[in-house]
Amino acid sequence: MVQIFFGGTVVTGVGRHATLHVPGHLELSCAPADWPDRLHPGSLNVQVDKCPVEFGQRGLPHSVEVLDTGWLVPAFEIPKDRMGNNKLRPRPGVPRGGDAQVWRAILSRDGASNGVFCWALRRFGSRVGEQLEFVAGNRLRDFGFNDGIRVKAMLLGKWHVT
Repeated sequence: MVQIFFGGTVVTGVGRHATLHVPGHLELSCAPADWPDRLHPGSLNVQVDKCPVEFGQRGLPHSVEVLDTGWLVPAFEIPKDRMGNNKLRPRPGVPRGGDAQVWRAILSRDGASNGVFCWALRRFGSRVGEQLEFVAGNRLRDFGFNDGIRVKAMLLGKWHVT
């Protein structure tokens, strides 16, 4: 298992993730045992300004969109049709539009020694740009992740072997 680190600032999302139903563990046979039974509605958005050094070491661009290429294998994926109110669909250039990749993550305030376990969820074709969206069984803002707070996000996964 590799750990990669992103740095950024908590920002207000566009509010559409709150209407998206991300299925919990009981609804997904593909979910790992530690995936929450039920997720808190919405997501915590982080505007990324620092990408993992491993991206550069591997000749990858310093962009969140590298996650869409499969270089970091997610813990699991959620098919688009398993999420309620998912408006994203395949389109030219995005054949998997609406499908989601999910990585285990630990989100911490910049400089803090401890963090909160959560999940990074990225839907193909979401057009959130250089943002990461985090979901959990609890409301992440209740842990002090307010707009403007600098955070470090550790994603766990494994490198795709070519």
